[in-house]
Amino acid sequence: MTSIKNKKKAAQQAFQDAKVRKNAKIISVLFWFGASLYIYSNDVGFSDVYSWKPFVFFIIGPIFSALVFGNIIYYLQKIIEKSLITLLAPRRPELIPPLIVVIFFCSLVAIFLAIFEFTKLLQFILH
Repeated sequence: MTSIKNKKKAAQQAFQDAKVRKNAKIISVLFWFGASLYIYSNDVGFSDVYSWKPFVFFIIGPIFSALVFGNIIYYLQKIIEKSLITLLAPRRPELIPPLIVVIFFCSLVAIFLAIFEFTKLLQFILH
């Protein structure tokens, strides 16, 4: 009986992890589009109508962002959760959810800034 419960719990955790991973990739692609649109529309000489640069920024860029930055967001979230749970579970378990939210939000801002700087570097290289 316990093996069935353990298998069910493991399947639910795997399903939840897959949803979190998908959401992390979606967030990274949205961050990429936001940064790319800003940089691409701001530089007049860079945004030619018939160029291969939009292909790099809006087709290859989101795929790269989902693979690299999406996994970074996913693993960063897991590290934050596990470390806070191990640190605060014995003493102050009521602080775990708000701290996870605050620290994860701050890390998302940092990831957005990293993606923005990466797109600026890509623009500089392609220019």
